Amino acid sequence: MKIAVCIKRVPVMETKFAIAADGTRVDEARLKYDVNDFDLWAIEAGLQLKEKNGNAGEVVAICLGPDSAQEQIRKALAMGADRGVLLQAA
Repeated sequence: MKIAVCIKRVPVMETKFAIAADGTRVDEARLKYDVNDFDLWAIEAGLQLKEKNGNAGEVVAICLGPDSAQEQIRKALAMGADRGVLLQAA
């Protein structure tokens, strides 16, 4: 059984947001990112489901984002996910 868990990269709420000089977007230079809390729970639920089935199958974490989103994939792998997939828009 393959269990796919979609994870989202979100800004850490303790980070101060700033508007870019052109006023059209958020300045991401000082932002720090983490995995959405609900997605962390989904990873844990997937791992528990896998364990309940005798560790048959794999938990795959899927994230859409830039190269720096690999950090969130690594966090999912550290939690016990078997594989991570980073999707990037062309």
